[in-house]
Amino acid sequence: MNNTKAIDDYLVGNMAPGDALLFEANMLLNNDLWEDVLLQQRTHAVVKEYGRQNIRAEITAVQQILSTVPQHSGFMQRIANFFKK
Repeated sequence: MNNTKAIDDYLVGNMAPGDALLFEANMLLNNDLWEDVLLQQRTHAVVKEYGRQNIRAEITAVQQILSTVPQHSGFMQRIANFFKK
């Protein structure tokens, strides 16, 4: 578990520069740590992509509601006009 926290701190840039340099040296000497860093980096990428997909789905749902409910037609027209300029 300690490696997970250290790896996260390293990947997101929360390590002091000296600690990061020491961590990188440790990765060079410890192949298991290097592999753990790569796996956690991939996990971060998957989580980030999952979040993006969820946001896209939410935006699509809101857009669908705004475009189909008559009371929002004026708002949608103003938005459309904004992008025509």
